[in-house]
Amino acid sequence: MTDTLTPAPDAYLVVAEVIHGPRLAPRLGGNLYCSAECAEYGVRELVGKLIEEEGGSGFVLPHEGRMIGCAVTPSRRMWSVQILARSELPAV
Repeated sequence: MTDTLTPAPDAYLVVAEVIHGPRLAPRLGGNLYCSAECAEYGVRELVGKLIEEEGGSGFVLPHEGRMIGCAVTPSRRMWSVQILARSELPAV
């Protein structure tokens, strides 16, 4: 029997970025996910974490086949929370 290496399917992660207001570094969710559908949990979790830490309110909704989130805080920041595949991340 011959062993062959098969590339792993793309991993997904959740990223939050300030899109309005005082800038902060982007935040990564705490997990990698096997699919965009599984990463939906991470969007909800990261929106909740931002609201818990900074106060304010947020929401999650579908957009172009993936869930996205938004958190608006009393510090006048608006966070965009989205699912990105590993292949969609910018090269460093």
